[in-house]
Amino acid sequence: MPRPRVPLAEPAPELEASSPAEAAAEMARAGCLVALAPAGPVTLDSLVKLAAGGRLHSAGLAEAVASLPRVPGRSAASSYASLGSKYALAPGGALTPRSVYRAARRALPPAEVAALATPPAVVAPNATLRGALRRMAERGSVCAFVVRAGRLKGVVDAWTALLVAAEEGERGLDAPCGERARREPVAGSHAEAAEALGRYGFAALLAGGSTVLIDDVSLHRALVAAGGRLRGLGGGR
Repeated sequence: MPRPRVPLAEPAPELEASSPAEAAAEMARAGCLVALAPAGPVTLDSLVKLAAGGRLHSAGLAEAVASLPRVPGRSAASSYASLGSKYALAPGGALTPRSVYRAARRALPPAEVAALATPPAVVAPNATLRGALRRMAERGSVCAFVVRAGRLKGVVDAWTALLVAAEEGERGLDAPCGERARREPVAGSHAEAAEALGRYGFAALLAGGSTVLIDDVSLHRALVAAGGRLRGLGGGR
């Protein structure tokens, strides 16, 4: 019996926000990566850059709008791989590394993704959330791995940090990363890593006595490298 196709696009909800801080709170609560404002699409990455620069509350919403390519529903996965853009708009919502990977996980095993991983954003447990946002902005990613003395303590994601920034302001960003790190994306097997990559877009793979940190930038890189193998994946919503 043929396996059902996994939709390539994930929801890109319409924002009710009138400011970047309100958009950050909405997107953090929804756990989305791309949302739609009247002026255009807003990405989690654009909000991270504003927050890292201390401008989440002072900037206008238009400054969080990103220029994203559009892909047709047909051959959307292979079209996405050829774009070079981490996000794209498609029928049904947005293409993101995690949404495309959910459809591509059988064609692109976690071990292959791990082999292509490049150094992600890393912070110490006593680093502030502000520092984590700055590392994410530098990397162009939506997470920072919390490491002490070579040991992984968890992951701070942009949803968590942005919600703090939106609700508590600059003072909230003085909180240490160790207090906000989550363990869910930490995987002890390739199967668990695949689940985490499809859910979050990032994962820490603990296997064979070593740790491989895979962020959304590395996942996107692996999807681009897969190229034609993504042809025909996914389907309508």
